[in-house]
Amino acid sequence: MPPVNPYNKYIKQYQTSNITTATPEKLMILLFDGALQFLQKAKNAIAEGNLKERAENIDGARKILRELMRTIDLENGNNVAKSLFKLYNRMTMNLIKANVTRKSELIDIVIEDLTNIRWGFQKAIEIQSGIVTVEEAMQEQQIINNTEHPALRKDDENNAG
Repeated sequence: MPPVNPYNKYIKQYQTSNITTATPEKLMILLFDGALQFLQKAKNAIAEGNLKERAENIDGARKILRELMRTIDLENGNNVAKSLFKLYNRMTMNLIKANVTRKSELIDIVIEDLTNIRWGFQKAIEIQSGIVTVEEAMQEQQIINNTEHPALRKDDENNAG
């Protein structure tokens, strides 16, 4: 049995305080981070052949995805809301398949999707806060994806007006 960290009590207090004082936007980021942590642990459990850890961590990520799905206003939302709901649903289905088939590749797909969504939410928060501009966020996305966003092109087609 590993030794008990004497700071565990303080770490728990900090985590609880961090959650209870977080803005709704920050809570969304914390949910994404939590799901990504569960998924990484699930991948490790698959590699180690630990069935219990795999199932528990996949279930933890699925619960977070369900919570994210509940935050979407489908009645008043637009097509983006409906598409996001479908994407969360597809990720949930991939996790069910990953749990049954023990294929970490399915978890990798979910990790990639969640990472992209988290990045988008983070950038939206930064844009809303004035930390970055829309153009800066699009340029960062361009670098990440190694493709030019159509709105950033300086050709005649996009600048015609």
